[in-house]
Amino acid sequence: MAPFDRMLVDAPCSNSGVMRRRVDVRWRVRPKDLTRMPHQQFEIAQAAISLLKPGGVVVYSTCSLEPEENEQVVESLLSAFPRIQLARKVSSLPFRDYFDGAFAARLINTG
Repeated sequence: MAPFDRMLVDAPCSNSGVMRRRVDVRWRVRPKDLTRMPHQQFEIAQAAISLLKPGGVVVYSTCSLEPEENEQVVESLLSAFPRIQLARKVSSLPFRDYFDGAFAARLINTG
């Protein structure tokens, strides 16, 4: 089955980008989640990258606003996998874009 041309990693996250419509998130998220989640997100993305064809694309996505779960995970992936390049990253912010917050990064396997 592997290697794959395209993969989507919709990583489990703190859900901080959906707080405006999911009030329960405000009471559920704990500071320790911001140290636990990035480790789990990295492991999931790492597993996906290891199954990617040369020239293949992984999109890493969360519904979080936190840099620990977004940019920092992507930076860790780029450091761990020299053959992976960041093609593009985008984010939405509820107060700027008037809908849920989210992050996505398009990563390409150049190896």
